[in-house]
Amino acid sequence: MKSILFIAFLSLFSLGVQAQSLFRGNFMVSPYLGYPNLLRLGMEINEGIPSGINVNYNGLAPSGLRLMYMVGDDFSIGMDFIYTQASAAYSKVDTSFFNNQWNYETNNYYINKKRFRPQFRCNFHLGALDPNLDQYIGLAVGGNMRWRNVYVNDSLVSSAPNALDFVIPVSFRICYGFQYFINYNLALSGELGIGGPIVQGGLTYRF
Repeated sequence: MKSILFIAFLSLFSLGVQAQSLFRGNFMVSPYLGYPNLLRLGMEINEGIPSGINVNYNGLAPSGLRLMYMVGDDFSIGMDFIYTQASAAYSKVDTSFFNNQWNYETNNYYINKKRFRPQFRCNFHLGALDPNLDQYIGLAVGGNMRWRNVYVNDSLVSSAPNALDFVIPVSFRICYGFQYFINYNLALSGELGIGGPIVQGGLTYRF
């Protein structure tokens, strides 16, 4: 893997090299996993979870499936489907004042948040030193759908968005990525970008 990244780094400076692994008419499917889960990290900040209690966090970092078609030898278009999920479960003692006395009750809280970003994508493919290596700059724009549910003692109490979440209906992505083909059909792939997974790794299958 280190040698692949080293080759990708060197190829950024090989402007005159035109070796390529993809050609017009190629169709690619790329499942991937991303890191980190910013949705899960944000729950500690904007969900009002009390400090000093035991919280069980779970989730799926921004991951998904990308479909790309080479409309030219150095340009491809397609769709990227990015899904993220995060949850927090904890118990805390709530107080209430009733009949001139304080009442104490332990309640179980569960907060579940989901995000789905379908994006139209285009990649500008670059030259490389290695003919098995494809590298590209990617740009994408699409939808930004979010869901949030809050449960107390297994009963749904809210499905409203959190006012502290910064939500706009449009999502964007810009990234640098590479695909290294270990045979004609199968490649190891990775990306660095913003607007989705900061780091992602996966596989690419070429048809």
